[in-house]
Amino acid sequence: MLLAVALMACDGEKTAAPASAPTAASEPGMKQQLEDLERRGELPVLDRSTDIAGLDTDRNGIRDDIDAYIVALPVSDAMKKATRQVARVQQKALTIDLNDQITLLALSDASMASTACMSQTAEAGLPAVQRNKASIDGYAITLKIEAITANTPERADRYMAYMRALHGTTTTYPEGKACEDE
Repeated sequence: MLLAVALMACDGEKTAAPASAPTAASEPGMKQQLEDLERRGELPVLDRSTDIAGLDTDRNGIRDDIDAYIVALPVSDAMKKATRQVARVQQKALTIDLNDQITLLALSDASMASTACMSQTAEAGLPAVQRNKASIDGYAITLKIEAITANTPERADRYMAYMRALHGTTTTYPEGKACEDE
């Protein structure tokens, strides 16, 4: 890399100057880009308050904005139920007592159960050749819920603190029924 830069510097007469790139001022900032995506419906409109828990008016354990996102997902009702299970676990991760090892381990087990539920639900009734893709699609939803739950610096920091509190612990993949809402 250094050699390439040196050669370019030595060959200054023969090398045309690069076209000027658009200035940062001419491009919308990250905040504006997110707002534009939300307005077009490409991203859910998310609560960006500094409140770690966010608003949960129906007290179902899922932040209202994430509930609205789940309702709008183009998936079956069974997949929405599995997604709600994932969302409840993610929400609890933001508010759990990080010093209560027993509760932390129980939530870790619940997280693994929500992952298993998502996989089982996504694959349900499909032929073997379609199960892998369905499982990957379900996992993508799980990752999206994780991302939009920790959508502010305060929430992301709290989620990372939860993950650090679990460092060195183990859990097992559940066997049998993993879905709560069956």
